Amino acid sequence: MKFFRDILLPLSVTNIAALFVILFIYGWNQYLWPLLITTSGGMDTIVIGMKKMIGGDDAQTDWGVVMATTVLAMLPPIIVILTMQRWFVKGLVEQEK
Repeated sequence: MKFFRDILLPLSVTNIAALFVILFIYGWNQYLWPLLITTSGGMDTIVIGMKKMIGGDDAQTDWGVVMATTVLAMLPPIIVILTMQRWFVKGLVEQEK
């Protein structure tokens, strides 16, 4: 346990942070997997909800609501990137391994 806490963890923190940011954004933008897995409308992700807001051929789309939802959907990834930016960049360019 001492090896993990004293050596391994300090060397891996920046890499773990970079991986977290990449996987969070990948998971946030998922479309097909939640579409296949979820069966109720209450379990839809925000990406699927935005797709359902856009009407078909004969339905009229309220683009103001769609664009406002898009801006709100971008907030969590932006917050994650801004808070983890320092560790993310270090994890990608760090030479000391």
